[in-house]
Formats: sequence, structure tokens, C-alpha cells
Amino acid sequence: MADLLVKKLTAEDFSSERYVQDLTQSSVGGLELQHQRQRIQQLSEDTNAQLKKNVYMNYMQFIETAKEISYLEGEMYQLSHMITEQKSLLTSLLELSITGERGPGSAAQDMIEVNPQEIKEKRERENRKKLTALLEKVEGCSHVMEVAERHLVFDGDLVEMNQDDYTALQRVHAYLLNDSLMIASWLSDRRGPVRYKFEELYPLDQVLPVNIKDRGTTKNAFKVLIFPDTRVFQAPNPKSKQDWLDEIERAKHNKLAADKQKAELAHQQRDRQQSLTKEDSLDSNNPFGEDDDSLNPFMQDSQPASMGPPEWLAELPEELDQAIAQRNFEDAVNLIDRGREYFDCAPKTPTYNEMRRTLEGRVRSLVEVLQAELRVTPEKSLQGGPRAARRATTLLVHLNKSVQACDLFLKHRGAILKAGLKRLRLEGKTVVYIRQLCSIFFHNLLETGREFTKAFPANRSCTSAFVVWAHTELSSFANMFSRHVFTTQSNLTTVAECISRADFHCQQLSDIGLDLTFALHTQLLREVEKWIKDGQEKMVEAVKLRAQEDTWKTLQYNSKEQLQKFLDDMNDIGIANVESYVFDDTSVGLTNNTVQFTRTFLAYLEDVIRLYWPETEVLINQSLMSIFSAHLKHCKSSLHDPLFKNEVVIIKRNSAFLLDVVLSLAEHRFAEARGYDHPTLASLHQLQSALTGDGPSKPTISKYESNFL
Repeated sequence: MADLLVKKLTAEDFSSERYVQDLTQSSVGGLELQHQRQRIQQLSEDTNAQLKKNVYMNYMQFIETAKEISYLEGEMYQLSHMITEQKSLLTSLLELSITGERGPGSAAQDMIEVNPQEIKEKRERENRKKLTALLEKVEGCSHVMEVAERHLVFDGDLVEMNQDDYTALQRVHAYLLNDSLMIASWLSDRRGPVRYKFEELYPLDQVLPVNIKDRGTTKNAFKVLIFPDTRVFQAPNPKSKQDWLDEIERAKHNKLAADKQKAELAHQQRDRQQSLTKEDSLDSNNPFGEDDDSLNPFMQDSQPASMGPPEWLAELPEELDQAIAQRNFEDAVNLIDRGREYFDCAPKTPTYNEMRRTLEGRVRSLVEVLQAELRVTPEKSLQGGPRAARRATTLLVHLNKSVQACDLFLKHRGAILKAGLKRLRLEGKTVVYIRQLCSIFFHNLLETGREFTKAFPANRSCTSAFVVWAHTELSSFANMFSRHVFTTQSNLTTVAECISRADFHCQQLSDIGLDLTFALHTQLLREVEKWIKDGQEKMVEAVKLRAQEDTWKTLQYNSKEQLQKFLDDMNDIGIANVESYVFDDTSVGLTNNTVQFTRTFLAYLEDVIRLYWPETEVLINQSLMSIFSAHLKHCKSSLHDPLFKNEVVIIKRNSAFLLDVVLSLAEHRFAEARGYDHPTLASLHQLQSALTGDGPSKPTISKYESNFL
């Protein structure tokens, strides 16, 4: 029975709707349907269990396959190493003599008679050949062979580890040379003779090995202090680790002795050259006994290549290290400029090329330190402001690192902005909070733009990065703004006030040539249109509700004080000629409905004028027209309603007040705020004759007060 159900559900033409329809038609009563439901549910649970079992089996097979691949990879690496050794052995055999000229024991006799210096030179040549063979596996290291005296001392595979938690980072191959330490990273996806990629070449003067005690799972590890960084490596076994520590120390000692010997030889050669020059000067006709070139101060730094580089150039790396360590970044940049100028005019010899690469290594160290000054970290204080970052930014630009400087500068400014907004607390009214929010955000943006112009005066290509950053920060601001303004607790007046404040601050960015008004409107347009439509719908609905309760009774006040308060309120909203509608001493010829509509319509007009953008222009014009037309429609229907045949005079008087006073005042305010007339409101004056029996007219407003600007 279960197999039949499985066949039905797994059929290619299975239709769930047809199956359910057939099942309901063939089943009798709810019990049988319940039984069918339990069978399907049981089948679903069995299917899920089978899927889990299959996934587990596939996972175990995947793990076994991965182990097998790892084992095969190790065997392939060993095979590659054996092939390399065989190749080296064959090369050595090819160099042996096969002429038979030497007899038995002659090799030993030759070794006794050979000079130790020749033995050393032969060993260095062999090491250089070995270096050449090994470097064939490394991509991008051709410049390493430019130094003729450079040869291989020791090499091996290592694993680089994180210096914080000692987790493995990458597999590397290290080459210890007689004057430097080269690190090459392993290319896991490469097949063929090239298996490594050149990463860095450190002079031995900068390298200091430090032993790390075994603890936990961290074994056979040692540090290499390379100013200003530290790298941690793990050797495959304790012997290899000790060999690395000993070989690095021995290579440093040998290099120091060789440098000392070269310095003595250069000093002797310089003294000999000076003595020869002095003898020549005595034989010449120059009465001062000096060569003409010695009087030229520009020839003192530019010595001939045969005499070697000047002393200040040899001491330049140490002076740079000292300046960077003491945070004298300006002095370091001046030293770099001096060194680069010298190398631009120096001959392109291997010695000068190596010294130039050493200088560029110090440049990278200085750039890293300067970038660290701009990087934002949790433990770094951001109270310094933009001027604190100007120093590092200016120096990075001077070192031709404008892209990195621009990126770090903007990230630094973004962190300062984020910290400032984070300190802002939501207290009091929404308008007060938005006023502070706009002040902090746009002031920071304005300050960033001014500092950006000072830091990158000649790098206009970075300006686009600043504009993109400003748009990104504006999007974050718009999201924060929307979360606090467009809520159910807000009203249209609050929204209009907040939008007006944001627009005011955004327009101030034009002082630095940045206009984000359109971008801000794009971010807020959907919510603003929603609030305008909601305000229109509420106004029209209120007109309809008041129309149902309107009895067209004029206002009656109990005292002159109450009447005067009413006149003052109307005067505050801009209607100063209400006295002409006062009768007796406490009666007004206007209805409560007319007064309420006047107040709400003029308030709505003030709010939407603050939201008047090119994108909302059509919507606002339509909403004003719709609201006023709805109330005039009520007046017209009441005028022909038999229930109000005795109030015809009152209806006409209120209609005239709406058209002559309220509508004219609304047109006047709109034209004053926007600079042009409303396109459709003026057409409502054509209803004058239908509502009052008079022709259309637009009386002059005796008093006008603008309280929305």
C-alpha cells in the first residue's frame, strides 16, 4: 500500500490538485481523510530521515576523499623534491671530468694544495648555481639575481602564523641569502616548475630571529623581527627550527664582517686616490694644488662609480629607521626625497639598484606607519578632529600614495561622524532632536570638505571618491532621519519643520561646491509624498464630516472678551478684516465650520510649502485644489438644499468670505513663497456668481503676516 502511494507521489505527471480532488471524492467521512493524512505525513518523515542518512554518507565520503587528496598532494610534493635533487645530481655529474687525466688519490692531494680562498669562492659559485636553480620555481624574483655577490645560504619550507593567536596563515618558502632574507608564498593552484610567488626581500640588517618556546599546539615556531613588523614562522621539526636560527645569526655575522672589510678597502682606495690627486695637483699649473672639480660643491655627493656610494647614502637606511621610530615623519620624507634624487642621477649598477630597493623598503615601512595613523581602531581616540589627520594625509600624498591616503582619510572622517551621531541622545521633541542631528551631520560634512580640499589641493581625481563618500554618508543620515521623523507620533507640521531644517543645512554645502539637495530629496521623496497625500485625505475627510454636522448657524459669543480673542486668533493666521463680519456686539456672520476650515487649510498650506520641491510640485498643487474644491462643493450643495432655505444669506456670506478672503490670502502666500502664482487656485474665483450671485472678484488683503518662513 505504501509503495503504491510512493509511486503516485513520485510520478512525473503528478498533480497535487488532482490527487486531493480524487482523494476527497473517494474517501467516506473525516476518519478516512485523517488516515490518509497520517500516511502522507509518515511518508514525509521517512523521506526526511533517508535524506539525512544520504547526506551523512556523502559527507563521510567527502572527508575520506579530502584526506586521500591531501595524502596524494604530499606524495607529489616529495616526488617533485626528489626530481629536483636528481636534476642537481645530474648537473654535478656533467661537470666532472671523464678524460681520465687524474689518477687515484689526486683529488685529495689537490684539496690539500688548494688555497682556502679558492675553496670558499668555489662553494659560493655552487651556492649561486643552486640559488639560480631554486629561483626558477619563484615567480617575480628576477631582480634578486642582479647583485653579483649574492648567493644562497639556506632555504626551506615554513608555515607563516598569526602573531596574535598563532593560527596558520599561509605556506611559504624562505631563502636565506648572504645579504638578505627572501619570502615566497606557495601557489596552491599552480602546476609546473613555478610553484611560488615572490613576496618580500628583507635586508639582513633588518632581520632579527627570536626563539618561541613550545606551548600547547604551537611547536617549532620562531619570530623574525623585521622593522616595523613581526612575522612568525613554524618549522617542520625542532632540528629545522634550530638550523634556521643558527643560519640567520651566522649569515648576519658574515655580512657584518664582509661589510667591514669592504669599508676598509673602500677607505684605503679613497686615501690612495686622494694621494694620487694631490701629487697630480703639485705637478699641475694650479697654484692652489687643488683640482677644479673639488671646488664644485655639487661634485661632492656625485662620486664616481669606482669610488662607491657616499657615506651619507650608506647611512640613509639607519637614519630613516631612527626618524620613523621617533615619529619625525617630515624628516623621514626629506631623507627619502634626497635619496631618490641621488638615485635618479646615479649609474644603474647592481649595487645602486640594491640600495634603491633598500630605500623603497623603508618607504613602504613609513607608508605603513602613516596609514596606521589614519586607521580607525577601537583603542584609538577620535577627539583630534580633522586637523590631526592632515599631517599623515599630506605626507602620504607627497609619497605618491594619494589613493590610499584618500581612502583612509574618508574612513577616518566617517568614524568621527559616526561617533558624533552616536553621542546624540533622543531627548525632548522630535524637532529639537532633528535640529541637533542636522547640525552635527552637515557641519561634519562641511568641515570634511574643507579639510579634503586642503589635504588634496592638486589631486582632483580624488574628488570623485569624496563625492561618493558624501552620498554614502547622506544615505545613512536619511535612514536615521526617517526612523525618527516619519513615525505614527508625528504630524504634518513636525515633518515639514524637520524637512525644512534638513534642506537649510544641506544648502550650506554649496560653500564647498557640493550640492546634495537632489540626493537628499531622492532619499526622502517617497515618505514626503506619502505624508502630503495622507494630509490631503485627512483634510478632505474632515470637510465631509463637518459638512454632515453643519447647521449654518453664525457664531455667538457670551462676552466681548471672547469675541476679541477670536479676532486676535484670526489676525494671527493672517486674516485682519474679520471685523467687517461682526454684528451686534458679540455675533459674527461666519459659521464654525467656515472658521475651522480656514484655520486648517492655511496651516496645511504653510506645511506643504515647506515640502515644495520640484518633485512634489504637481502633488501639492493638486492637493490644495482638491481640499478647497471639496469645501466649496459643500457650500454649493447647501445653497440648493431645502433644509437650509432660511440660511441662504448666511451661506452666501460664508462663500464670499472663502473666495474673497481665504482663497485670495492662500494665493498671496503661495506666490510670495514660490515667486509665482498657483496654476489652478485662481480658477475657483469663477464660482463666485454661482455661490454668492456676484461676479468674480479678488479684494485686496489689508494685512498679511507670514509665520511659516
